[in-house]
Amino acid sequence: MARVLLVDDDADGLPIRKLVLERNAHQVMTAADAETARTLFQQTRPDIVILDLRVPGLADGLALIREFRAASPAVRIVVLAGWSADLDGRAEAAMVDEILAKPVPSRRLVQAVEG
Repeated sequence: MARVLLVDDDADGLPIRKLVLERNAHQVMTAADAETARTLFQQTRPDIVILDLRVPGLADGLALIREFRAASPAVRIVVLAGWSADLDGRAEAAMVDEILAKPVPSRRLVQAVEG
């Protein structure tokens, strides 16, 4: 079982992704904005962060990638991207473990968590 921090502002997709991961025996905390994500990360120290690059409260999720990686070099970071090109040529691309293009099939999401 992994402790997962799922960060996404997709009001429809967030509860579905949470349910899928919980049904696969993972503990899931959710955040729909950057500030909540920061707080939950500090409080729970998840094993893996699944992060949408476009998060309210920031110009993008790149700042969260940098913050999470600096705070915990061992945390796995998986990016959900509508446009994977958002990371092209960026230093943050080397800081993530995997990039999943949206829409992400449920089975693929579980595979990413179970690594």
